Amino acid sequence: MQTVMQKTDLSKEQKHYYRSKPNPELVTIAAANYLAVEGSGDPAAAPFSAKIKALYAAAYNAKKICKLQGNDFKVPALEGLWWTPGGEQLTEVPKQEWYWKLLIQLPAFVTVNDCKQATALAGNKKLPYLDQLGFERFPATLAVQLLHTGSYHDETPSLQKLYGYIDQHALEASSPHREVYITDPNKTPAERLKTILRVDVRSK
Repeated sequence: MQTVMQKTDLSKEQKHYYRSKPNPELVTIAAANYLAVEGSGDPAAAPFSAKIKALYAAAYNAKKICKLQGNDFKVPALEGLWWTPGGEQLTEVPKQEWYWKLLIQLPAFVTVNDCKQATALAGNKKLPYLDQLGFERFPATLAVQLLHTGSYHDETPSLQKLYGYIDQHALEASSPHREVYITDPNKTPAERLKTILRVDVRSK
């Protein structure tokens, strides 16, 4: 009898990572590996979407490579870290001065070499920025998160709620704010977009 290959689905295995509530909550985030690419400037500009394409091309090639090794997985949701050089809130500076890092979490069995091979294979598509992709490991951390429903342009009240909770509970941010894009903006109306907003924290 043929054995059915199991497919790892991080969205089901890590429900607290890919699900949240509208009100802030303190959660523990496990250490994890990511495929990542960094950039700066207005996310509406061409490099942002081009780097997303490069990231997904490599992620799906990593999936194919691992499937041949007997370890299939569902490519998880896109994520983004957002910050400014001086630590100001994003709304306080022009978008041209924003910095960001785009991420896709990888199952533990995906190796650095898998990602290098996946990126090399993606080169067949002649996509720009493939040479900027990297494999990164983030340590375990405490974080405060909430679910924002609506346009990315309307996140300010949700972020204020998030940072308000951090201040009220004698915590301080230890990372830029992270966005986990649960819904696809190409398929979902802006008012129904679901985004987890998360900030790593530590005690003051």
